[in-house]
Amino acid sequence: MKNIVTYLMVLFLGILTVSAQSEEETDRKEDLKQKRELRKEFNESLSEDQKAQLEYQRQLQRDHRKTIQSTFTNDQMAIVQNEDLSRKGKRKALKPTFSDEQKQMRKSQKEEMKAEKNKFKASLNDEQLKKYGEIKKKKRKKDSDKRKKREH
Repeated sequence: MKNIVTYLMVLFLGILTVSAQSEEETDRKEDLKQKRELRKEFNESLSEDQKAQLEYQRQLQRDHRKTIQSTFTNDQMAIVQNEDLSRKGKRKALKPTFSDEQKQMRKSQKEEMKAEKNKFKASLNDEQLKKYGEIKKKKRKKDSDKRKKREH
């Protein structure tokens, strides 16, 4: 009798876990779909000049990445090429290895990107600014949700 009760409890907990995981997956897919739709609406509302500014930001970011990577030592390149580390893990492992020049380069690149983003935000009308804020808010919410999960 005890064995039957134990087996039923284990089975019940297993089913409960699987259903919770599938609900999480469904919620995640729905959130992703909403975010994609919001981004699409936002991008459709942009003028050609604003689209060009966004593309310039993307290109600038790629150029910054190439510039800083060209200064990497062999040890730093090994960290970048380590497939066992996540993007965040790579960043965390790289940070203490940066030379003063690399730190200064990152700082100036960050300031340049911030100026470009501010310039882009200044070109947005109220409706676009609201959508832009929602997109960024969702990203921040996602990041904070990940932090909360790690803490628990």
